[in-house]
Amino acid sequence: MPDAPEATIPAVPRGGGLSAEARAESSFSGAGAPAFRHSSLQRIADRWAHWAFLACSLLVVGLIGGILFFLASRGLAAFLPVAGNTGRVLSCSEVFLSADWAPSSDRFGILPFIAGSLGVTGLALLLAAPTGILTGVFIAKMAPAWMRNLMRQVMDLLVGIPSVVYGIFGLTVVLPLVSRTWLADAPASGFAVSAVILAVMIVPTIVSLSTDAFESLPASLDEGAQALGSSRWQAIWHVRIPAARPRLLTAPVLRLPLSIRHALPLHLVLANHPPSLPL
Repeated sequence: MPDAPEATIPAVPRGGGLSAEARAESSFSGAGAPAFRHSSLQRIADRWAHWAFLACSLLVVGLIGGILFFLASRGLAAFLPVAGNTGRVLSCSEVFLSADWAPSSDRFGILPFIAGSLGVTGLALLLAAPTGILTGVFIAKMAPAWMRNLMRQVMDLLVGIPSVVYGIFGLTVVLPLVSRTWLADAPASGFAVSAVILAVMIVPTIVSLSTDAFESLPASLDEGAQALGSSRWQAIWHVRIPAARPRLLTAPVLRLPLSIRHALPLHLVLANHPPSLPL
C-alpha cells in the first residue's frame, strides 16, 4: 500500500501573522493606550493664542504696507499733477536717466547717485568675496584649533559692529592716510576709499558663512582627493570649493542689499559729495 502524501503545514510568522505596523496599532488600541484629551480651558487658551499670533502677523504686514504706501504716495506726487504739488511735474526720464542735479533749478537727475552706489557696491563685492572665501578656507581647513576659535569669535564681533563705526574709522583713519599720499590726486580716490571701507564691512559675514559652508562638507571629500594623489590646495580648489559653491554664492547675495543701502551715505561722509561715475 503506497504511503499517503504528507500534508504540508504553512509556517505561521512570528507575531500571529501580523506585520510590525499592525501589531503596533493593535498594541495602542488596547485598554492601556494613553488618551490625549484636552480640557475646555486648554482649548480656549489655544484658540486665543492662535488669534493673538495671527493679529501680530497682520500688524507687521500692515505696518510694512503702511510704510510702502506712504513712501509711494509722497514719491509719486512729484510725477503726477496732484493737489498740493507746488512745483512742476517731473518725468521719469529726467529723474532716473539724467545726470543733471541742480535742486535750486528744479533739476533732479539721480542717475549719478544710482550708478555711483552700484559701482561702489560692485567694487566692494569684488574685493570682499575672494578675501572672505579664502579666509574661510584658512579658518576651516588650515588654521590650528586655537586660532580657529579665536578668528571665529573675532568675525562674530565684527559682524555686530554698526556701519557708522566703519564710516567714522574711514573718515578719521583711512581718509587722512590717503590724503597724505599720491592717491589724494588720483581720479576717483574717494570712490575707491568708500569701496574699501564697504568691503571691510562685508568681509566678516562672508567669512562666517564660508567657514560654515566648508565645515559642513563631509570628510570623505578630502579623503577621496588625497587617495587620488591631490595636494591640500588641489583638494581645496578642485573639490571643496565646487562642492560648497551654492552656499558660497549665498554669502555675497545676503550682503548685497545691505551694501547698496550703506554705499550712498558712506560715500557722502568720506568724499563729501554724492558717489558719481563719469557718465
